[in-house]
Amino acid sequence: MFEVSGKVVVVTGAASGIGLATVERLSTAGATCVMADIVDCTEAASRLAGSAMVTDVSDELQVDRLVSHAVDQYGRIDVMVNNAGVPGPVGGVLANDAAETLAMIEVNLMGVIHGTKYAGAAMKPGGVIINTSSMAGVLGFPGLSAYGAAKAGVIGFSKHASVELGQHGVRVNCVCPTGVVTPFLGTDEPAAAEHWATRSLALGNQHVDRLADASEVAAAIHYLASDEAAMINGHALYLDGGLAAGHSVQLLERATGQVIGRSDGIAE
Repeated sequence: MFEVSGKVVVVTGAASGIGLATVERLSTAGATCVMADIVDCTEAASRLAGSAMVTDVSDELQVDRLVSHAVDQYGRIDVMVNNAGVPGPVGGVLANDAAETLAMIEVNLMGVIHGTKYAGAAMKPGGVIINTSSMAGVLGFPGLSAYGAAKAGVIGFSKHASVELGQHGVRVNCVCPTGVVTPFLGTDEPAAAEHWATRSLALGNQHVDRLADASEVAAAIHYLASDEAAMINGHALYLDGGLAAGHSVQLLERATGQVIGRSDGIAE
């Protein structure tokens, strides 16, 4: 199930969080992974029987070298996971620093564009590109306008790229997680994770009262990378705990002051 055995996979932002979880899962499933990050992943790559290359995805030439490295070492590239990302300014529309915003866009959006360009050119039919977006690219959140704009750009770009590369047999999709327990948000400590989960319920209508785990996002990436997902192209997959489905019961009860409760036949 979710066949990726023998595939050559490049993962950016692979040193921690979603990227590391993805490499661990795909390696276990039989893929050979090239780990790319701005920090050295050689030790982890050795443990996972892959290879590593220090890469700043905001630099187009470095991304070109990364893809060339994968092709030179393994003969091809089957899957590209453009996952590298950095937090953006959180001051809001009226206060965001332009230089900080541009630096974030260079990684979060342009890094995806670079990775798709060079991996797409190197891939044969059957190739897969998976880009990491965010629910902040789907819905509005206070203070996240700059970050959300970049992540919305990832979704839009992925759709256009899926149309252009689909004729060559290459699929392009993206994943849109809610908050994830990773060092990215500083939520890898239990107390911080609990704080963010509570905040998400209070502000964002999320129905599931916790953050996502990086392994759950990796599972979605595994599916999209697999042969079983051959009909999935140009799709933005929400991993949001119901965030986009509508207001949570908790939020409605808080807003109305009334107990809405559960539907008949569902045990408390």
